[in-house]
Amino acid sequence: MFKIVNSPIKIGNQIIRNRTVSSPVSINKANENGEVTDNIISFFSNLSKNNLGMVTIGAVSVSEEGTDTKNGMRIGEDRYLEGLKNLASEIKKYGAKSSIQLFHVGAQGNSHLSNKRVVGPSKYIVPDIGIEAQVLTIDEIKKIEDEFVKGIIQANEAGFDFIEIHMAHGYLLHEFLSPHMNKREDEYGGSENNRLRIVKNIIGKINKIKKLNNLAARLTADDFHEDGLNLKKINNLIKYLDENNFCYYSVTAGIYETAKQKYIHMKEGTYWEYSGELKKMTKTPVIAQGNITSLREGEDILLKKQGDMFGMAQSLIADPEIVSKSLNGKEDQVYNCLAHVKVGSCHRCRYVKREDHNFDCVTPSAWRPIDSVKTERKKDLDFWKQTIETLRIQEENKFKNSGRK
Repeated sequence: MFKIVNSPIKIGNQIIRNRTVSSPVSINKANENGEVTDNIISFFSNLSKNNLGMVTIGAVSVSEEGTDTKNGMRIGEDRYLEGLKNLASEIKKYGAKSSIQLFHVGAQGNSHLSNKRVVGPSKYIVPDIGIEAQVLTIDEIKKIEDEFVKGIIQANEAGFDFIEIHMAHGYLLHEFLSPHMNKREDEYGGSENNRLRIVKNIIGKINKIKKLNNLAARLTADDFHEDGLNLKKINNLIKYLDENNFCYYSVTAGIYETAKQKYIHMKEGTYWEYSGELKKMTKTPVIAQGNITSLREGEDILLKKQGDMFGMAQSLIADPEIVSKSLNGKEDQVYNCLAHVKVGSCHRCRYVKREDHNFDCVTPSAWRPIDSVKTERKKDLDFWKQTIETLRIQEENKFKNSGRK
């Protein structure tokens, strides 16, 4: 049934057992100093246990002021190495390949969540946050370049199979690349070559230390802003990354400022068209993602050559067993994310939207923190059952009404 989904693929020097990927997510469960915790290991290794091809850890900050919250993961300093090694090892122990995504939140940061200053290439305010970014000096930019290099080298030392550099979603590297967010008039702004400088400096510095063959990138296909980026505008960036042997690209779209357009396009399946277009621009493998709710959709995307692999996020948060259940003929036992059954997102997994900043999910199948109490979920499960029952009744009524016509 899932002939392509369940077939192996070679990415870089790694053979991946199937075409499924857990799209990069952060669960906001690190210690306040950014170290890996047992809950982080438990969440991501649980995905590997359930037959994922590749498991990606999202939004790991290379800098103290680059994290999005007080409990975001960090990388680069010696104290992080042991926890990162344990995390990579636990994921790989169950057969999945491990990928870690490195980033700096940049001008989209929120001091109320991170207790850190907000910085960027230029003055910029995210409308929904309202904090003006402080402009980075040349020395500060070079320091961040070095922090990316340290983070990448440490991720490789920790044993991660792939290291994904986040150049999208309006975070710091994206900000430098985009004329909408980069208004500098020095060597880091203005011309396209200047705006590419920070990325080229990071890769150049890595190459001087060690030639890596496991680097990857998260790329934007459309910022939904006239002065922003799209696939055509990042063509030279893609060529540069290809020349430096990047082993895969993960395609996404939008920035905080254009989040509404982002989710509209995601619901419409436009993201899969983006990945298909990117495949025409490069020979590097492409991961399609964005509102993929089942392995059937994934198989169709692969069949249409819109991606070489496909990633899921909310689907895996709602049911970490979706891959193993589907491959074993038990699709009818999959619990769907409420946002995917047309009742609107409950936002329980979007911790930045919650007052307690907690990562959670209401479905019966969702992963639970190690120290959670079983009885505390009663309200969540009652809400889940009521919502599904309401949806069932609505569908029945719709069918009855259509039958009367």
